[in-house]
Amino acid sequence: MRFVGELVATGVPVRVTRAPRRHRGGFAVSCTVTPPGVDPREVTIVFTTRSPEVPLVLVDGPAESPHRYPDGQLCMWWPHDGPDRRWLRRDGAAALLGHVVAHLVREEWWRRTGEWVGDEAPHPGQVDQETA
Repeated sequence: MRFVGELVATGVPVRVTRAPRRHRGGFAVSCTVTPPGVDPREVTIVFTTRSPEVPLVLVDGPAESPHRYPDGQLCMWWPHDGPDRRWLRRDGAAALLGHVVAHLVREEWWRRTGEWVGDEAPHPGQVDQETA
Protein backbone atom coordinates (compact mmCIF):
# COMPACT_ATOMS: atom_id res chain seq x y z
CA MET A 1 0.00 0.00 0.00
CA ARG A 2 3.02 2.30 0.32
CA PHE A 3 3.23 2.30 -3.48
CA VAL A 4 -0.37 3.53 -3.74
CA GLY A 5 0.32 6.31 -1.23
CA GLU A 6 3.38 7.39 -3.19
CA LEU A 7 1.37 7.39 -6.40
CA VAL A 8 -1.37 9.49 -4.81
CA ALA A 9 1.30 11.93 -3.61
CA THR A 10 2.27 12.61 -7.25
CA GLY A 11 -1.13 14.30 -7.68
CA VAL A 12 -2.29 11.80 -10.30
CA PRO A 13 -5.81 10.45 -9.58
CA VAL A 14 -5.40 6.75 -8.73
CA ARG A 15 -7.78 3.79 -8.72
CA VAL A 16 -6.88 0.54 -6.99
CA THR A 17 -8.39 -2.33 -8.95
CA ARG A 18 -8.18 -6.06 -9.19
CA ALA A 19 -5.39 -7.56 -11.19
CA PRO A 20 -6.44 -8.93 -14.58
CA ARG A 21 -7.82 -12.45 -14.33
CA ARG A 22 -4.63 -14.06 -15.63
CA HIS A 23 -2.73 -12.53 -12.68
CA ARG A 24 -5.01 -13.62 -9.85
CA GLY A 25 -3.84 -12.86 -6.36
CA GLY A 26 -2.12 -9.63 -7.26
CA PHE A 27 -3.41 -6.10 -7.30
CA ALA A 28 -3.48 -3.32 -9.85
CA VAL A 29 -3.39 0.45 -9.77
CA SER A 30 -4.72 2.57 -12.63
CA CYS A 31 -4.16 6.22 -13.43
CA THR A 32 -4.13 8.53 -16.41
CA VAL A 33 -0.93 10.18 -17.60
CA THR A 34 -0.44 12.80 -20.30
CA PRO A 35 3.11 12.57 -21.65
CA PRO A 36 4.43 15.54 -23.67
CA GLY A 37 3.29 15.18 -27.28
CA VAL A 38 1.13 12.13 -26.53
CA ASP A 39 -2.60 11.89 -25.93
CA PRO A 40 -3.66 10.99 -22.37
CA ARG A 41 -3.14 7.30 -21.65
CA GLU A 42 -4.74 5.01 -19.09
CA VAL A 43 -1.92 3.16 -17.31
CA THR A 44 -2.49 0.00 -15.30
CA ILE A 45 0.36 -1.19 -13.09
CA VAL A 46 -0.07 -4.79 -11.99
CA PHE A 47 1.80 -6.40 -9.11
CA THR A 48 1.57 -10.18 -9.27
CA THR A 49 2.13 -12.74 -6.55
CA ARG A 50 4.54 -14.57 -8.83
CA SER A 51 6.83 -11.56 -9.32
CA PRO A 52 5.92 -8.81 -6.82
CA GLU A 53 9.14 -6.83 -7.41
CA VAL A 54 8.61 -6.48 -11.16
CA PRO A 55 5.28 -4.86 -12.02
CA LEU A 56 3.56 -5.38 -15.34
CA VAL A 57 2.61 -2.11 -17.02
CA LEU A 58 -0.30 -2.01 -19.46
CA VAL A 59 -1.37 1.10 -21.36
CA ASP A 60 -4.34 1.84 -23.59
CA GLY A 61 -4.05 3.57 -26.95
CA PRO A 62 -1.95 2.53 -29.96
CA ALA A 63 -0.12 -0.72 -29.35
CA GLU A 64 2.25 -0.59 -32.33
CA SER A 65 5.69 -0.59 -30.80
CA PRO A 66 8.90 -2.57 -31.04
CA HIS A 67 8.91 -2.57 -27.23
CA ARG A 68 5.65 -4.20 -26.18
CA TYR A 69 5.03 -7.80 -25.35
CA PRO A 70 2.32 -9.65 -27.30
CA ASP A 71 -0.16 -9.18 -24.41
CA GLY A 72 0.33 -5.39 -24.53
CA GLN A 73 2.74 -4.98 -21.60
CA LEU A 74 5.37 -2.31 -22.01
CA CYS A 75 8.91 -3.63 -22.43
CA MET A 76 10.74 -0.85 -20.59
CA TRP A 77 13.92 -2.77 -19.76
CA TRP A 78 15.52 -6.11 -20.44
CA PRO A 79 14.43 -8.62 -17.76
CA HIS A 80 18.06 -9.36 -16.88
CA ASP A 81 19.17 -5.73 -16.63
CA GLY A 82 21.04 -4.84 -13.48
CA PRO A 83 19.47 -2.64 -10.79
CA ASP A 84 21.03 0.48 -12.29
CA ARG A 85 19.13 -0.04 -15.58
CA ARG A 86 15.60 -0.82 -14.37
CA TRP A 87 13.01 0.23 -11.83
CA LEU A 88 13.22 -1.16 -8.32
CA ARG A 89 10.48 -0.91 -5.71
CA ARG A 90 12.71 1.25 -3.51
CA ASP A 91 12.82 3.83 -6.34
CA GLY A 92 9.19 4.65 -5.62
CA ALA A 93 6.02 5.18 -7.59
CA ALA A 94 7.01 8.53 -9.12
CA ALA A 95 10.13 6.96 -10.65
CA LEU A 96 8.06 4.16 -12.19
CA LEU A 97 5.64 6.71 -13.66
CA GLY A 98 8.68 8.51 -15.07
CA HIS A 99 9.78 5.31 -16.83
CA VAL A 100 6.26 4.82 -18.21
CA VAL A 101 6.00 8.40 -19.50
CA ALA A 102 9.46 8.24 -21.09
CA HIS A 103 8.54 4.93 -22.76
CA LEU A 104 5.29 6.37 -24.15
CA VAL A 105 7.14 9.37 -25.58
CA ARG A 106 9.68 7.03 -27.22
CA GLU A 107 6.87 4.94 -28.68
CA GLU A 108 5.19 8.02 -30.15
CA TRP A 109 8.49 9.19 -31.63
CA TRP A 110 9.02 5.73 -33.14
CA ARG A 111 5.51 5.75 -34.67
CA ARG A 112 6.20 9.13 -36.27
CA THR A 113 9.80 8.60 -37.40
CA GLY A 114 10.61 4.89 -37.29
CA GLU A 115 13.49 5.64 -34.90
CA TRP A 116 13.64 4.35 -31.32
CA VAL A 117 15.32 6.93 -29.10
CA GLY A 118 17.23 5.45 -26.18
CA ASP A 119 18.80 2.17 -25.23
CA GLU A 120 17.28 -1.06 -26.38
CA ALA A 121 18.11 -4.73 -26.10
CA PRO A 122 17.63 -7.00 -29.12
CA HIS A 123 14.30 -8.80 -29.21
CA PRO A 124 13.77 -12.24 -30.77
CA GLY A 125 13.98 -11.87 -34.54
CA GLN A 126 15.87 -8.55 -34.41
CA VAL A 127 19.36 -8.28 -35.84
CA ASP A 128 21.97 -6.39 -33.83
CA GLN A 129 23.08 -3.69 -36.29
CA GLU A 130 26.56 -3.46 -34.74
CA THR A 131 27.31 -7.14 -35.42
CA ALA A 132 25.40 -7.44 -38.73
